[in-house]
Amino acid sequence: MKIRSNIYLLLSCLCGSLVFHSCKKDLGPIKENLTVREAVNSGGFMQIPVKIGTPLQINLAVNPGNRTVTDATYSNKHPEIATYSNTGLVTGLAVGKDTVTIRSGELNVWYIVNVTN
Repeated sequence: MKIRSNIYLLLSCLCGSLVFHSCKKDLGPIKENLTVREAVNSGGFMQIPVKIGTPLQINLAVNPGNRTVTDATYSNKHPEIATYSNTGLVTGLAVGKDTVTIRSGELNVWYIVNVTN
């Protein structure tokens, strides 16, 4: 359905039909977002996989542009499952799922951290 509407919009813009005004719609500036490069899509959610006993260094980026971020703070809901250093080193303590919120300047994002054996 989305592909069909995108094709219709493209054809409308090229042909100059009555919906031509939709091509000039101002979508505003693209907003930046904070991402974790190690995150993977699992079950429809972006998760950070961590194994107990194997610390994982989180590498942050600001998109668009994939610019590296080094100044961030980490807070989590379940400190009994995982800990986070101020440099982004995640250490799994117990099997389970934690939620980490990462902030850098005005940007923030949260991820599920899936700790396994």
